[in-house]
Amino acid sequence: MRWLAAAAGALLLVGTACGSSKPAGPAVGSAQFGVNATGVVHFWDRNATAPFGTLLVKEFNATHPHLKVELSPIQDTQYVTKLATAIRSGSAPDLVGIDDINSQLFIYNKAFLDLTPEVNKLPDKDKLSLLNVNLTTENGHYYGTPYVGDLSMLWYNKTLFKKAGLDPNKPPRNFADILTDSRAISKLGNGIYGYSFAGRCEGCLGFTMMPNVWATRTDIFAGEPGSQKATVSSNTALRQTLTLYHQLWSEHLAAPESETETGATWGQDFLAGKIGIFPGGYGTVAANASPAFLKQVGAVALPGPDGGYSTFDGGANFGIPRNGKNPSGAWEFIKWALQKQQQVQAPTTGFEPIRADVSTPAYKKRYPLNAIVLDALAHGFAPKTISYNVTFNQPGGPWQQMYIKAIFDGNIDGAIKQGQSGFSDALTQAQS
Repeated sequence: MRWLAAAAGALLLVGTACGSSKPAGPAVGSAQFGVNATGVVHFWDRNATAPFGTLLVKEFNATHPHLKVELSPIQDTQYVTKLATAIRSGSAPDLVGIDDINSQLFIYNKAFLDLTPEVNKLPDKDKLSLLNVNLTTENGHYYGTPYVGDLSMLWYNKTLFKKAGLDPNKPPRNFADILTDSRAISKLGNGIYGYSFAGRCEGCLGFTMMPNVWATRTDIFAGEPGSQKATVSSNTALRQTLTLYHQLWSEHLAAPESETETGATWGQDFLAGKIGIFPGGYGTVAANASPAFLKQVGAVALPGPDGGYSTFDGGANFGIPRNGKNPSGAWEFIKWALQKQQQVQAPTTGFEPIRADVSTPAYKKRYPLNAIVLDALAHGFAPKTISYNVTFNQPGGPWQQMYIKAIFDGNIDGAIKQGQSGFSDALTQAQS
């Protein structure tokens, strides 16, 4: 709670602080901006995406002797507060790799440079993920670019499907399938369960449960960033999703550890071959599994109650703080990082490229599971809001309180009522 309050307080005055100094060097839109820049680019990346950032920085520095990029990994839960405080104090980094969900918070508070002329000049602008690009825009202007993707999927163990008498080539496509398959797999016994989730990781469950809702083309935010309202009580798909998870828990179809999993060991039970169906990210599975295990793994986008599918279009975006000292150097690095030959390396660090054109036959052969994830990108979604942190990621916040009451207590009606009130209060707080 304190870190969110600190971030909000720091951001209230970001616009004023950003306007107090102008970075030296060529201006955005000039022919010299982002070309043969010199000096150092201080790059703040989240711990979560730092493996890809580290790879890019090493290659860039080896091939661009005139410019040096220095990466500083920042703990994910502290990132928003630290960045807001740094911007407010005039000590912002030159470049940030920010959770794409949080881009709007900083854009709304006028913290990032308007890069519209430069983005429009990108030769491959039309190849970038439109969903990620959308989170960098406001009123038709671009205040950043996509950086790297991290999408949620439904993973399943084909070996356990076969042992349970299920078709290993027929993954669950709706909630009825998930329940039927989980029941069959759980009957195998010996510590094997049909499903697993991280019940004490609010971010993990937002990442994996909300796509079940978005598959019906509905959301729980209505309106434009800064003036949104909560539509929790009227969202049928959300009620169905909470009900599904309660059924999985109450029927003992989910691993017992699901109730206490904080995210620290998230997915390890699936990787151990004890779980039939697991909602999670590519990195959680592919980056930690043996080649032998991956051969028995399948993946599909997360289904809606009666069909359809979606994925959380997560990952990170680039932004250039307005009072950074080397924006020209930051933009030179961004342009290079967005190129196909750089983005195609994302799977080696557990992520997805933010360019659909990397999914060539050669790519699909080398990264078959990652290619499946990329195919789901067109049906992905991420809410465009300044309130995601305060509603979904805050420990003890409205999202966590709602799903705990619904899943573990079985009080669906009470959870929905509490969720509507909690989300509405949080939106009022964030948008005031």
